[in-house]
Amino acid sequence: MKDNILKKAEDLLPFMISIRRKIHENPELGMEEYETAKLIIENLDKMGISYRPEVGKTGIAGLIEGKKGKGKCIGIRADMDALPLQDQKNVPYASKKPGIMHACGHDGHVAMLLGAAKILQDLKEEFPGYVKLVFQPAEECIGGALPMIKDGVMENPSIDSMIALHMDSGKKAGHILLSEGPSHAAQTDFEITVTGKGGHAAHPHKSTDTILLASTLAVELHHIVSRHIDPLESAVLTVGIIQGGTRSNIIPDRVFLKGTIRYLNDKVGEELRYWIEKVSKSVAEMSGGKCEVKFIPGYPAGFNDEELTGKIWKYLEDFLTEEYIEKEKHPNMGAEDFSFFAQRVPSVFIGLGGRGGKETSYPHHHPKFDFNEQAMINGAAALAQIALKFLNE
Repeated sequence: MKDNILKKAEDLLPFMISIRRKIHENPELGMEEYETAKLIIENLDKMGISYRPEVGKTGIAGLIEGKKGKGKCIGIRADMDALPLQDQKNVPYASKKPGIMHACGHDGHVAMLLGAAKILQDLKEEFPGYVKLVFQPAEECIGGALPMIKDGVMENPSIDSMIALHMDSGKKAGHILLSEGPSHAAQTDFEITVTGKGGHAAHPHKSTDTILLASTLAVELHHIVSRHIDPLESAVLTVGIIQGGTRSNIIPDRVFLKGTIRYLNDKVGEELRYWIEKVSKSVAEMSGGKCEVKFIPGYPAGFNDEELTGKIWKYLEDFLTEEYIEKEKHPNMGAEDFSFFAQRVPSVFIGLGGRGGKETSYPHHHPKFDFNEQAMINGAAALAQIALKFLNE
């Protein structure tokens, strides 16, 4: 069976490359993935796989029913959305849309899930239960997981466990990356508006220098992690936006700052929010100004179910040589809305190495990002193998 799955995935590589490149040439931002959805539906129709469109607006939920009777249901997620970046690659399949490109591998995720779907549909006589194909919009922005969940993607039939596979351009092509426990950080954004008395730049003593206030605040905020958070805990604080002023000779009456915090432990998140508010108000008061702090909740921390991770490791050992399976040493401090699925059912977020050479050495979210398409063989085969093994237990 394992050789059969790998052979099927190898045979499907031209198909997956074609799908991936069509999506790469025609990227769409979150909740705008209409053409991507049409392409997915077109291929599900060809495979004879049933589906529900417009789940959570642009998402799709496909369903493969095994022919060995009733059983469990495993969900497999692939995100579909692109990023607001200008593609700078010199390749035939570069983005045709100015200012939009796939710079995180989501085009490959869709292609691999369609490849795995084809394998599983061909092997549906070999397993009981169901495989739910979750093509998710808007992972990069507002989060498409919750809208799909609210629209019933985890019901009819109810999903027992979820997996997702994500490209990692920094790891060797085709290597599968697994970790137990925390997989991704929780994310909360913050907005701070500092206000004071504006005035002429030549007479700063007659005004509140909100530019200096905001600059001091940005520096002090970055001391929070090193001086107020347990060094054995993981935490990140970054100020990404400072906006204020219109002319060089005017001290503005307000300046806006926006940043993000990342953490694995909710208690650490509470501490970060406490200190951001305390430091902001203290710096503003010291400078003769005022401030308003607002927190915008984002994604919760991701967690790989330890029991399911152990099972998947064994599934893959029966399918790939030992060198192709790696244990991730540390959680990713980036955020992922797959964590909303993981809050509801045992789930595992799996990495797939995509590095192949100089042309695929750029990091995610870089305007020259690309990955080694050969990696999609192991990616699609791994998804199919995990589903088959899980449903047959």
